[in-house]
Amino acid sequence: MAGTTVRAQVPESSTELVEACRAGDQAAWGRLIQRYRPIVWTVARSHGLRPADCEDVCQVTWLRVIENVGALNDPSRLGAWIVTTARREALKVSGNGVKYHLVDDLSEFTHETGHHQATPEETVLSRAEGDLARRAIRHLPAQHQELLGLLLRDPPMSYDAISAALAMPRGSIGPTRNRILRQARDFLRDM
Repeated sequence: MAGTTVRAQVPESSTELVEACRAGDQAAWGRLIQRYRPIVWTVARSHGLRPADCEDVCQVTWLRVIENVGALNDPSRLGAWIVTTARREALKVSGNGVKYHLVDDLSEFTHETGHHQATPEETVLSRAEGDLARRAIRHLPAQHQELLGLLLRDPPMSYDAISAALAMPRGSIGPTRNRILRQARDFLRDM
C-alpha cells in the first residue's frame, strides 16, 4: 500500500479509556472490561469467596464503574480505583471484613501521615500498561508464570483444577500467588 503508514498499536492509557467511556464509546467499555476483568476476578478470589460469590463481586464492581466513571477525579488511577472497589465488594460479600487478607506488614497499606501505600495488586496494576508487566512476569520462574497464567484464565479455573494441573497442594496456591505478586512488584520497583 503506497503512502500508507503503519503505526504500532500503543495501548491506550487509563485516562484515554475513561474519556472514551464518558463519551459513550461502547467499544471503549469493552476494552475497559477486557483489561481489568482478570484483576477484578483475582481480587475477589483472594478473599476466599466461592466462584458464584466472585461472579457477584465482579458484577457489582462493574456496576460501580458504570455509576461512577463520570465522577472519577483522577482517571489515570482507574485501575487502583477498580481494585479498591472490588476489594470492598468482596469484603461485603464475605461478611466478615479482612478475614482472608494477609499482609507482611501493615505499614504497606498506611503511613502515620495517613497516606495510602499501594497494595501489591495496585502496584502491579499501575505499571501493567505496556511492556513492564510482561517483562516482570517473564522474569519469574517458569512454574510461577504457569501459576499466574492459570489464575488469570478467562473463564477462571477453580483452585482444585489448578492444584491438579500443577500437582500443587490447594492450600499453597494463595500464599504462592502472594509471593509471586510480591516478586513481580519488587522487580518492577527495582527497574
